[in-house]
Amino acid sequence: MNLVRDLLDKALVDRNGRDMGRVDRVVLDIRDGAPPRVAALEVGPAVLAHRLAPLAGRWAAALEHAFGVDEGRPLRIPVRDLLGIEDHVKVDLAFGDTAAATIEQRLRRWVGAIPRSS
Repeated sequence: MNLVRDLLDKALVDRNGRDMGRVDRVVLDIRDGAPPRVAALEVGPAVLAHRLAPLAGRWAAALEHAFGVDEGRPLRIPVRDLLGIEDHVKVDLAFGDTAAATIEQRLRRWVGAIPRSS
């Protein structure tokens, strides 16, 4: 398996088919005397920004913290929760049970508070 081609930037969907973003990082478990293995996938704007430039990642993480949406971030999905990898990565999680749902709900409230945003 080519991790970059087969996992990185693939669409991520929950068990119900709801979009959860894209795979932003592949976390490897490196052990002495054993080959590396995929431990988890990470999702979140700070992770993506860090891939582009470490300073941008620190800024994105600081913004998440400033807005109070950094709890449970980045979203780390253990490899045991992967259901399948096709044109998207399907995971055995429900979007509503993740930190990503909390951020979406807060953004909806903030945008909803803007006059004429509905």
